[in-house]
Amino acid sequence: MNRAAKTVRWMARIIGTVLIAGVVVIAIGEGMPNPLTQTAIVQLGFVALALILIGILIGWRWELAGGSISLVGLCLLCVPVINSPRGLHWDLSILAIPGMLYITSYLLARYASRHFNA
Repeated sequence: MNRAAKTVRWMARIIGTVLIAGVVVIAIGEGMPNPLTQTAIVQLGFVALALILIGILIGWRWELAGGSISLVGLCLLCVPVINSPRGLHWDLSILAIPGMLYITSYLLARYASRHFNA
C-alpha cells in the first residue's frame, strides 16, 4: 500500500477515535435517554448516530464498508433534522470526515495496487 493511502487511513482512524470518544463523553455527561420513550424521529436520529459510529469502528478493518456505513448513517441523520430550524449543523457534519477518509484510503490503495501491478 502506498504512503498516501496509509496516511489517509490513519487520519480517519485518529479523527474517528476522537469523535467516538467525544460522543461517549457527551452521552455519559448528559445522560443517555431511553430511546424507546422518544418520538419516532428522535429514534431515527439514534439509529443514524449508531450507524455512523459503527461505520467508524468497522472502518478500522474494512475501509470501504466502514466508510459507506458511516456515510449512510449521516444521510439517514439528515431525515430528522431536515425540518429543524438549525438544519444539519457543522457539529453533525464533522461526523462525515472519517467515512470520507476511509473511502478515500480504500480508493488510493486500490489505485496504487492496479497502477503498480500493471
